[in-house]
Amino acid sequence: MDANVGSHSTMKIENTEKRDALHSVEKKYQKIWEEERVFEADAPSCTEHPPESLTPDELALKFPKFFGTMAYPYVNGTPHLGHAFTVSKIDFAARVARALGKNTLYPQGYHATGMPIKACSDKLVNEIAMFGKNFEGWTESDNLEDTASTSAVQAYPKEDITKFTNMKKGKAALKSSKAKYQFQVMLSLGIPREEIHKFADAKYWLDFFPQLWRQHLTDFGCGIDWRRSFITTDVNGYYDSFVRWQMRRLRDLGKIRFGKRYTVYSPKDGQPCLDHDRASGEGVLAQEYIALKCKVVKWSGKAQEAIESNKDIPATANIFMTPATLRPETMYGQTNLFVSPSITYGIFKVSETDFYLATDRAARNMAFQGIFPEWGIVPKVMDIKGSDLIGSMVRAPLSVHTDIYIIPMDTIKETKGTGLVTSVPSDSPDDYAITIELHKKATFYRIEQDWVCVDILPIIDTPEYGNTIAPTLVKKFKINSPKDERQLLEAKELAYKTGFYHGKMVHGPFTGKTVQEAKTLIRQQLLDSKEAFSYCEPDGSVISRSGDECVAAFLDQWFLTYGVDQEWRDGTVGHLRGDDGLGFNCFATVTRHSLEQTFGWLVEWSVTRQYGLGTDLPWDSSQMVEGLSDSTIYMAYYTVAHFLHSDIYGKTPGLANIAVSQMTDNVWEYVFALTDNVKSDINKATLDAMRREFTYWYPLDVRISGKDLINNHLVFFLYIHQAIWGEKQERYLPKGIRINGHLLLNGDKMSKSTGNFLTLSSAIQKFGADATRISLADGGDGIDDANFEESTANSTILKLFELRRWIEAVLISPRLLKAGEDFANVRATEKVDIADVIQREGEMTFWDKLFMNDLNTLIGLAVQAYESTNYKSALKYGFYDFTSARDSYRNATTSASIGMHHECVRHFVESQALMIGVIAPHWADFVWREVLKNPSTIQLQPFPRAPGPNHELHAISDYVKTTSNRILATYASQQKRFAKGKGVLFDPTKDKILRIFVAKTWPAWQEKYVELVQNMFDGITLDIKSVTKKVEKADMKKAMPFIQDIKRKLEAGLVSRESVLNRALLFDEAATLEEMAPLLKSIVPKLLEVTIIVVDGDAAAGKPGGELSQAASSAEPGSPSPEFINVE
Repeated sequence: MDANVGSHSTMKIENTEKRDALHSVEKKYQKIWEEERVFEADAPSCTEHPPESLTPDELALKFPKFFGTMAYPYVNGTPHLGHAFTVSKIDFAARVARALGKNTLYPQGYHATGMPIKACSDKLVNEIAMFGKNFEGWTESDNLEDTASTSAVQAYPKEDITKFTNMKKGKAALKSSKAKYQFQVMLSLGIPREEIHKFADAKYWLDFFPQLWRQHLTDFGCGIDWRRSFITTDVNGYYDSFVRWQMRRLRDLGKIRFGKRYTVYSPKDGQPCLDHDRASGEGVLAQEYIALKCKVVKWSGKAQEAIESNKDIPATANIFMTPATLRPETMYGQTNLFVSPSITYGIFKVSETDFYLATDRAARNMAFQGIFPEWGIVPKVMDIKGSDLIGSMVRAPLSVHTDIYIIPMDTIKETKGTGLVTSVPSDSPDDYAITIELHKKATFYRIEQDWVCVDILPIIDTPEYGNTIAPTLVKKFKINSPKDERQLLEAKELAYKTGFYHGKMVHGPFTGKTVQEAKTLIRQQLLDSKEAFSYCEPDGSVISRSGDECVAAFLDQWFLTYGVDQEWRDGTVGHLRGDDGLGFNCFATVTRHSLEQTFGWLVEWSVTRQYGLGTDLPWDSSQMVEGLSDSTIYMAYYTVAHFLHSDIYGKTPGLANIAVSQMTDNVWEYVFALTDNVKSDINKATLDAMRREFTYWYPLDVRISGKDLINNHLVFFLYIHQAIWGEKQERYLPKGIRINGHLLLNGDKMSKSTGNFLTLSSAIQKFGADATRISLADGGDGIDDANFEESTANSTILKLFELRRWIEAVLISPRLLKAGEDFANVRATEKVDIADVIQREGEMTFWDKLFMNDLNTLIGLAVQAYESTNYKSALKYGFYDFTSARDSYRNATTSASIGMHHECVRHFVESQALMIGVIAPHWADFVWREVLKNPSTIQLQPFPRAPGPNHELHAISDYVKTTSNRILATYASQQKRFAKGKGVLFDPTKDKILRIFVAKTWPAWQEKYVELVQNMFDGITLDIKSVTKKVEKADMKKAMPFIQDIKRKLEAGLVSRESVLNRALLFDEAATLEEMAPLLKSIVPKLLEVTIIVVDGDAAAGKPGGELSQAASSAEPGSPSPEFINVE
């Protein structure tokens, strides 16, 4: 396969020697990890720790564990960089767990259930018949012939390019237009033309892509226990048995039921079209309306003529217009019926006497809802223009006006509802605005003014806006015409929510009831009286994988009772919220809120389909378990998969040598701790060993996923765990879900069509695994979209290579100073590659202690970030800041002519390897084994146990950085002024000395006002007005900013009150500056001497206008004042 298809706009890499050197190490260590079986993890054995001796909780306490997974990939393509971003989160989490001393399991399976693969293979069968085995009969002109299905697919592009839509053609002939045929899509995936025909067999996909996923994840450095891998569908008999058991148990629990319900349906495929069966429209649901039967009592002249000319419509026929509404409670106030003049409607035969008028799209939906005589047949008898309907009159059910006129509304969408809209101006701001517009400008709209009814009936009373909410909101939002779309949308949402939640009926038989009560009653009244019927449609466009525009169908089907089983829903949401005391972790508030929103609207879910790959429904082999319903608790399957089979297809027996037929429901339930009694011919010790794997690794510690699965899989995952284990064994409920955003590439959306696209394989080829991993970590955390910058990955190659080369130089052959030897002399007289190899031993100096403390501080911060899954911050502390601290230490010790301490160097290298080992594991293991000469892998080493930061050294470190930057800024400002020919205090190009004034005490005026603040601060706030009254007028200009700064620090509460008010330094400032002097001379050009001058508080002012007074007067303890003076 060509991994670089679609990447023509990305960075081109040249001079690859450094990358290649790093990449060779990566391949070497991947092989070593596999040979050493580093990432294979097992539960403590029953032999050493019998089940009766320890409860699962006690075992987990004695042997801490981590079990994490990501959503298994659908194997109709290879991983791209977006997949890799999610992969990186679970791999980082697993490596952090190992570094925290936990027994860690990270397995990986593959998903093939559903119709995408089968649909693609069937397309290839047809295309081979059309064009030949290698598609040699295809010509460019074939792509110019549009078909309805192709246009439909291309009209709804899908962001996820692995789902086979919106792709550019491969090869030269395929670059100019979008792929129309499946073989072109395969070319765009990098599949050679002569190999494509093999994919006409759906099972070949299951052989081809999983091995590539494993290879690419291995190349990426993932620490996966590959023994536990599997693929879904009946290809793997063990997994098939597992899904069958799960379905039977859910049915026995009452969670799967049979009955008629609306679902999104593909007429072409003859089955429900659920989220993962869609080319576009994922997340779109079936929306149920009530469609009114508005009988036409008078036609307009044009309509009458058209109707009479149609022989299929009897003269005595009842023709009903069918506006669909979500607000039956407002139908008392219907004043008109809107049609779109630009839409061509259809009239459809319902019976010998009755006909419905609606759009073709609505009629297509009705055909699959039992509304027309024959299922799936649209009995259209004629077309009629919307403009010809204007002026007709219909009888409106429930309306106080009885018969109402048809009038125009240009904003009606043919893709929403039935294309007919009933007007209720009392409660709909849109209806009110267009009603007023049409009444005022009847002539302009070519209608009669008396057709427009402005007699508005109060229907619903709200506390906020009275009993005619629409006119009130139109006035409130200053809406002047129907063109004020933004204000109308806001008013519409407010009107609906206010009416529904706070409204009470003031008209009709249900007067006095709340709208929430009356809505259902009025709806049922309309249905019972046959004045309306239920109508449903997808609430957005849905295109199936086969290119079919889907409808809403009313089907007999097996469905999961999500949402309608209130007890089940409440228990699951309670677990999500932590109400059960199990401490579920969402890692981000937005994740919990998003999941709760899905729980709020998700109602029922079809559990079956009839086309594709998967598992047959156990009690009805004509149905198959759909692709999301077989993927809810497979994390439990991971725990025992290696006992069952040793290949992903279940063809080769696993550790237990168990046959598929032996995995009865009773065995599954025993293994998964749902029963303590088992009858099986499987050895009891084997069953106990399998049960131990489950009871030890479960519950799942974290489920990692992209945010696109919030609306389906992740909620199903929680629901089904709750159903299976919630009542009997709630300790096995999941512990957390961590969501990540999508990945941008170089700041833009990834797209093959623009060439801004990288597969994981191509990224590794370009940058190597570790540089790619570092750049993904640098891309960001959280649910917002992250960004992979190729420039970051490219620069990381150099960073890793140069750091490794430096480490090899300073540790493999260091030049250790002997007693009496001097760094400067050895450097000057001996030939060394770099001065850093000359190192000291023995007692540590000022800079050594400072460096060790900086490293320990950074270790603490990095480990904390890792534990919080903030990998970008961990990378900053554990790599970028780590190497920055080393650079500062090198500069300081070299400037002081003492060189680095060997122990400090080794501590840095060991700690750097351990800190970066999570993100760049290959690089870290090389350093750990081949430079530090450790006998075993770093992958199982714990994070270093660094002592907490020394506050004195930490304060000194901050002081050194701040003071150095201040001195450099002083020099740089004068250098800039000099370059521009402006006046300067000294000539930066000539030799100079630096005098640094250090104040031992604070100015007396400051001490006075610190005492004032101390007396007036109440522990929470400082009343600045009261303080101001006590400030002397002469001090006002300098005292108030000083007091405001103290107030800010006190009220922020980031440091203690004592630290703010008792401003004593933790270190000897003058002594620290003396240590800094050599460093300052090395970083400031032509600086010959540094002099430290200590002055006392107000004494620093000296004589007015004196040389000393001007520089010294601004010095304060901890904030010295620098002064440069040229030397003649």
